[in-house]
Amino acid sequence: MAKAAGLPILRMYTGPGGKTRFAWTVLPLVRQTGLGSVGLFSELFVNENILDNTGDLRVQFAVTPLPEAGGGKGPQLAHTAPRKQLVLTLGGCLEFCSCDVETFDETTRATIGAGDILLAEDTTGQGHRSRIPDGNPRRSIFVTLD
Repeated sequence: MAKAAGLPILRMYTGPGGKTRFAWTVLPLVRQTGLGSVGLFSELFVNENILDNTGDLRVQFAVTPLPEAGGGKGPQLAHTAPRKQLVLTLGGCLEFCSCDVETFDETTRATIGAGDILLAEDTTGQGHRSRIPDGNPRRSIFVTLD
């Protein structure tokens, strides 16, 4: 099967010195047909802690609440990801920034919106902060990978 396309994913990870960093990457997709499926598909994500891959898929749905004061703020406490996970944004948007910088660039600040996928891997280090830039709640699905 020949490679046909890719799916953009924002990777949030712990970089040198324990600092959260962001990088857009592409999940390769290949054209597949059969078993009732036609389209572009990625490799199967497998939970390494499940030897037979028959269960224990952990999925959580969430609505990021609006801040009480308004103005597009939101959770500002520094934190790391609680576990390695994929975060699929269904609606709204969220801006992330590294905790260790005053001047931001594409490696220290990123925004995800509806349809975006975040691979959250910054489970150690100084962590990140987030805010709701447009004042609308963000609806998302968290899929645990470890």
